[in-house]
This record gives sequence, C-alpha cells and structure tokens, in this order.
Amino acid sequence: MYTASIVLKCGDKSSCIELAEYILKYRGIKADQIIYRVSNGDLVLRLAGSKVEITSTKRVIMKAYKEWRQLRAWSKGANVIDVSLLMRLVKKPFIVDALVEVLKILGYEAKTESGKLFTNAPQDVVTDVASGLASKLEELVKYKPKASATAKALITAYAYLTDKDVSTVLKELEISKAITVDSYRVLVKKEWRSLLRRLLIDLQGFEHGTRDKEENK
Repeated sequence: MYTASIVLKCGDKSSCIELAEYILKYRGIKADQIIYRVSNGDLVLRLAGSKVEITSTKRVIMKAYKEWRQLRAWSKGANVIDVSLLMRLVKKPFIVDALVEVLKILGYEAKTESGKLFTNAPQDVVTDVASGLASKLEELVKYKPKASATAKALITAYAYLTDKDVSTVLKELEISKAITVDSYRVLVKKEWRSLLRRLLIDLQGFEHGTRDKEENK
C-alpha cells in the first residue's frame, strides 16, 4: 500500500469543503481511499492505494479540480464553459447549435468555439435552456431516431421556444412544409436557423428576440 498527497488552492474554508465534496463525488474517484483536511486556504488530499491506483486517482482529481474552478468562475460571471461540462451538468445530451440559436433569439450573445460555449447569458438561463432542449431531444428520438442533425436542431429549438410537445411540432412543421418526414427519417428543406426565425415570426403571439429573460431565471 502506497500513499501520496495533493495540495489544491481553494480559498476560504467553505470553498475548500465544497471542492472536497465535488472531488469525492466525481466519477472514477474511490472516496474510501481518500482523506482530506483544509489548511490555510488549501485542500490537502491524502491518497492510499497501489502506485497505479494513485497515479490514476491523481489524474482524475486534477480533472475534477479544473472543472470545479471553471464552474466557480462561470457562476461568478465568466462568459465561457466547456460544452462537455455543461452536458454533464444537464445530465442529458442536447443539440449545441440549437442552444446557441435559442440564446440568440432570447436576446443574448452566444457562439461555440473549440468545444466551448461563449455567452453573456446568466448561468441559470444557459442551464435551463440546455435542460429544456435536452428534454425535447429525448422526446424526439423516441418518435424519429433517424432525424437529421439539422432537423433535431430545428425541432427541439422550436418545441422549446413555443412550449409545445414534439409530436405536435412534427405535425405543424410537416404541414408548413418546413420538414419532410419519411418513415423514421426527418429532413429540413431550408437553412434551419433562418427557417426557425421565420416560423417564430409567423407564429401569432410570439415576438422573437423580446421574450422576457426573467422567465428563464
């Protein structure tokens, strides 16, 4: 049995305890092999196990630490987060392009670059929208598992923004000839972003770009 220590800077005591809990709950961590203490703004982790286990655990701990710091910065107003981390927070996949477009329609700036989402939307708005889109995508794949990527983006975004179930949206979009449905396949006839905006403008009672941001908080 071998032992090793890792020292991580974390600030005040409550932040250090928060970090410790984040690490101990992280996938791939064996909590029974780790003990910790807080000392002068640092989290001191003591690991036990074989050399291979300790090396592997150190790697996972540093990954968790990097994520925790990113989440802390994001919660304090940073405008960037890894898309993969956001998906883990939501706990379901969603169409990233749909998230970007919905945030823009809601009046925020948003773009993706090198696997990161850059947006001035508050954290709770981003997670709420991502979670809503994930639920719509989960619903869609039950009906049409082979829908194209652009169809998934259009349908989930439109369903979220209009607060309609996916089955209703599929019928509406097919009737309006925005999509074509062939057995399990669904295809979009035009560029989906401009199509989405036109559909929203045509929809009575929906003023795109002016939706109250407070509704998503």
